[in-house]
Amino acid sequence: MVARAVPMLVAAVLAFCALDAEAQGTPPPAAAQQAQQPPAQSRPPGEAQAVPPAPQTPAPAAAPAPPAAVVVPAPAPVLPPEVLDPVTRLAKSIEGAEKSINQLKELESELARLRGDVERIIYESTATAEQLRPQLAEIRRQIDKIGAPPAAGQPPETATVTAERARLSAMAGALDSAVKTTELAWVRAKQLIDRITVMRYQLFTRNLLERRDSPMRPGVWADVSGRMSGVIGRVRYYGGDWLGWASQKWHELVAVCFGAAGAFAALYALSRRYIRPGLLRPAVSPSFFERASRAAWIAPAKALPAAAAAILLYAGLDSLGLFYDHWDGFANTALQGVLIFVAAWAMLDVALAPRAPAWRLIPLADRAATIVLWLLLAFVAIYVIDTLLTELGRVIYVPLTVTIAQTFITSCLFVLLLGAMLLTPFVPQAAADRPVNGHHDFTGPVSRHTPLWIKVPLWLVALTILATSLLGYVALGRFVAHQLVLGSMVLAAAGISYLAIRATTRGRPDGRVVVGALLETRFGLEPSRQRQLSRLLEVVLTLLLLMVTLPLLMLQWGFQGADIRDWFKSAIFGFEIGHLKISLARIVLGIALFAGLLFLTRLLQRWLRDGVLTQSRMDAGISNSIDQAVGYSGITLAALLAVSYAGFDITSLAIVAGALSVGIGFGLQSIVNNFVSGLILLVERPIKVGDWVALGDQQGNVRRISVRSTEIETFDRASLIVPNSELISGRVVNLTHRNMLGRAVIKFSLDGAADPEKVLKIMLECAHAHPQVMKTPEPLASLENFGPGLLEFALRATIGDINRRLQVLTELRVGILKELRRQHQIIPPPAVVVDDIKTKVAAE
Repeated sequence: MVARAVPMLVAAVLAFCALDAEAQGTPPPAAAQQAQQPPAQSRPPGEAQAVPPAPQTPAPAAAPAPPAAVVVPAPAPVLPPEVLDPVTRLAKSIEGAEKSINQLKELESELARLRGDVERIIYESTATAEQLRPQLAEIRRQIDKIGAPPAAGQPPETATVTAERARLSAMAGALDSAVKTTELAWVRAKQLIDRITVMRYQLFTRNLLERRDSPMRPGVWADVSGRMSGVIGRVRYYGGDWLGWASQKWHELVAVCFGAAGAFAALYALSRRYIRPGLLRPAVSPSFFERASRAAWIAPAKALPAAAAAILLYAGLDSLGLFYDHWDGFANTALQGVLIFVAAWAMLDVALAPRAPAWRLIPLADRAATIVLWLLLAFVAIYVIDTLLTELGRVIYVPLTVTIAQTFITSCLFVLLLGAMLLTPFVPQAAADRPVNGHHDFTGPVSRHTPLWIKVPLWLVALTILATSLLGYVALGRFVAHQLVLGSMVLAAAGISYLAIRATTRGRPDGRVVVGALLETRFGLEPSRQRQLSRLLEVVLTLLLLMVTLPLLMLQWGFQGADIRDWFKSAIFGFEIGHLKISLARIVLGIALFAGLLFLTRLLQRWLRDGVLTQSRMDAGISNSIDQAVGYSGITLAALLAVSYAGFDITSLAIVAGALSVGIGFGLQSIVNNFVSGLILLVERPIKVGDWVALGDQQGNVRRISVRSTEIETFDRASLIVPNSELISGRVVNLTHRNMLGRAVIKFSLDGAADPEKVLKIMLECAHAHPQVMKTPEPLASLENFGPGLLEFALRATIGDINRRLQVLTELRVGILKELRRQHQIIPPPAVVVDDIKTKVAAE
């Protein structure tokens, strides 16, 4: 049927090419013209694109065409096989898939196979279209280079140009038709995927909710009893057949078994030597983070010996060819069962640790932990046995009644084990480092029904399994029981992994963090940066853990792997909302790119501050400006690259800028004013980091200049935050703007009987003797004023470092006072010394 449809499909494609080329005002392809001829003259499908000779129609003698109006017939477009074959193959494949889906309505395996075939059609159609589009674009560019035909009244073009335009137009029409065919195949394949998904879930729901005869009816067990002899006979027959094949390779089989046993013994010995001593080592209780981090690597190590032995045994038997016919599926199920049981045992043994209470993750008492451990292991063992028996029944064709009885028995065992565990009192572990409900030692009675938030939902699950099994919905009861086991295992593994993540990224009792210590050792980051990066790493690892855990849970709940993959691909790699395509993966990678570039910017700033700018003894203000410029440039570049990589069009930021301009006009003037003022401060540098400035009655040193505000540390060690606009538009006194020179002024009064000349001489001698007083300009001593019984003197001196002004003033006062006393100059009883702190820019 598919073979008969191939010529029709090819003819339809070529006819579509001809119509498309005719709509563009170009001659139709010769292959399309030929497809429209009678069937007797048609060519085989493999020669559909052959170029026929141009038809020679004799022109009427009475009306000869003028030479200028002669149109050279365009040669038919010749598509190479690498272009035509994929299009033809896609058309055939999608046609066959649409016919097959109407015949497959009950077989889950066949629907899964058909979905794989349709997915391949999607991939091939996408690849083919991506290959054809550049060729079509190139031909259209060539047509644009040639230009449109000359209009009426213009000089005619040459026949060569006309023929070339016709040929290119025909090729463009054929390629465009091929692209549209591949796009149509893609759309039809997506529709088939949706139909297959709906059919599979309808089939799954119907099988899950199908009601059988209730196991409470005696006739069911009578039927099972009558069929058991046949089942036992089949087991003996198939088992004997397999043993007969195995006996022919007895020596190799023994070698494989001994190899698996040897691998188990060696790995188990290593485990007991290195893992068990570490587990029982401490005499004091370890911290939570130590228990969690140790559990993360002890659980895989404990499961390794048995898992490795099972995998080696499976590989050896497979290499001997003992998994023939249907035994391959049974062997895979057996291997999966062993791995599931081993993994469950390792995780439960680490979490409950019945022989090592100090390392127990779940704070239960010793007896309760032991009982819960064995009950949970029995859960997993029954699940594995039930799965093996179900697969064995499929291999040896066990009657449906026997399978229903087996499912009912295993469901009842699940309910009994679950009831036994729920009736076990969860006695908390009493230890100093494990507080229970706020108390460090728990000695009160414990109810069998607490904690309610755990046991009440589990009781509901147990009743659901029992009720559905008794009512005949054995498949539903089995499904719920299996989900309880597998879901609990997945959640337990995710919980241990999350504890390992927290142990790595969060602080331990000694205050150290593994990631923080690494960042401090390798990059020398301060504690605040360490905490930020550690929390960021924890968030990223937790999201990755969720992305792994959720698909595993969905698989256990009955969702198909292909559907989960498609959903995650759509959610992560892009989904459309209107005309906007959102890709979570690109957004997350954009955030990671921004964080990485910001981290590199901080490293560059640190290298500049500690290395280049410090070693060159550059001015602190210039160093701060360079540091801030590098920081803001790095942040801007990181933001632009991250936004661009996340898939957002940077040109659309112009719209945002326009909206911001409106907002600035209404209420953001102050913010923008401070921002622009900060840029002026960093570029013009009227105030630099380290300058001594005075604003009104406040004085201090500039510590930091940002784009919004400036931080000034006063002499009282308080931080004064000043908006940058005040520093630009207001009056600010900068005592160290140009250099560190400054003036110290000392004023005092003496009794009117003092000798003015001696006093002036003493003042100048003390000033010249001080090492911080500049020689040029020379210090100046003056008699400021005199009155009845009082003389006022002043000393003005320039010092080399204004930051040492207080020290210089104190030393000058002490020296002058000593000399005045030594030379018996009279000081009035109420000695008044007035210090006038002047600056270099203030008028005297």
